[in-house]
Amino acid sequence: MPTRTFTVAELTAIGVPPSSPEDIEYSDCLIADEQVTTLKYTALRCCVFYAEDDNHTYAVEYETALDAGDYEVGAAPDDHGWPGGTVEAVEVEARAVTVFRWEPVGEER
Repeated sequence: MPTRTFTVAELTAIGVPPSSPEDIEYSDCLIADEQVTTLKYTALRCCVFYAEDDNHTYAVEYETALDAGDYEVGAAPDDHGWPGGTVEAVEVEARAVTVFRWEPVGEER
């Protein structure tokens, strides 16, 4: 699995992590920002972005504030869950994936 180490400053210059998932609409480098899981007080998300300097696409996970209305939530960590000054990103590519799901018997697709 190919990886690349980015500094937090490099990711910030690209716009990773976005301020809001809707920010990917207005970026040339950000491709996707998806929910991975909900932690106790924060949300773990995955941001997919294009690195113009080497023409590859990478994904990094980060923590952000949890939007749960009036419920008890914590603030996002200052470092987005990235200890140290660098972040390990995984090189990714778009692939078609078949997903199975349970459907009621007799219903057509």
